[in-house]
Amino acid sequence: MSTLKSVVSAAQARDEVRDYVAQELGVEPDTIQTRVAFNRELPWVDGRSRPCFLVEWAEPNGRDGVAIAGPYTHNFFEFTRADAYHLGAQNAWRQQLLNLYAGCELVAQARLTQPLTDTPDPTRLAIIKQTLEERTNWRVGVNVSLRDFLRLGTDEYYIFNGSWVWNPHYRYSHLKGFIPYGEKTLMELPKSEFIPVKNFSPFEAIPPLGEDGAYPGELVSFIIVKNNQILETRALDLYARTLMNQVAMFYALGREHGPFQIDLMEQS
Repeated sequence: MSTLKSVVSAAQARDEVRDYVAQELGVEPDTIQTRVAFNRELPWVDGRSRPCFLVEWAEPNGRDGVAIAGPYTHNFFEFTRADAYHLGAQNAWRQQLLNLYAGCELVAQARLTQPLTDTPDPTRLAIIKQTLEERTNWRVGVNVSLRDFLRLGTDEYYIFNGSWVWNPHYRYSHLKGFIPYGEKTLMELPKSEFIPVKNFSPFEAIPPLGEDGAYPGELVSFIIVKNNQILETRALDLYARTLMNQVAMFYALGREHGPFQIDLMEQS
């Protein structure tokens, strides 16, 4: 992340990203090609409107990516340009990157300015983890472990590794949601430390445990909890969710607090 200057023009943005990427990759700046894919003056987290430029870059050996220059410069080394395009149709992928950009800023600001930002209360953490793994729920968290934690003001964000397993004692109603079949709702799970899970929709009849020993469920990779509430990520397709898995905290913060809102129907 670069905070040396705030760019105000497309030419400055191209040069800033070129120099930043070249320094990170250890190559000559002149070998990096850049183009501005989106630019707009948009409200930033400090309440002011700031110029913002989404820049695509590429180097001769075929490596490429996307970066954003504005109040500061950030390159998403986790994504190629093709990855970025898979984050949504039309301008939706740009909105996702802008949200991630804001999420990066919010995480950095919190960790630089707030004491004990990265330290969750162990009792509260244990209760949240136990709630995710409660075997009488319609979905049960398995292979759950804390990956990342951030306290932003009075809000607490928990990023857990884990997947969901569907409880066969529930059925889905379009009117009432998930309803237990009867009084028995406790799902039996093996005592093994790692439970194999295979993707299967909870909105259809849940099949029996397969020969491979995997439980029907959802390989979500990460589970986001804000305070005591699960932030759903089902709106992301599997490919996009796999990408966001690498930057889950930025995704959570940017989605909740990201100041940028672009017209998703625009083509430019």
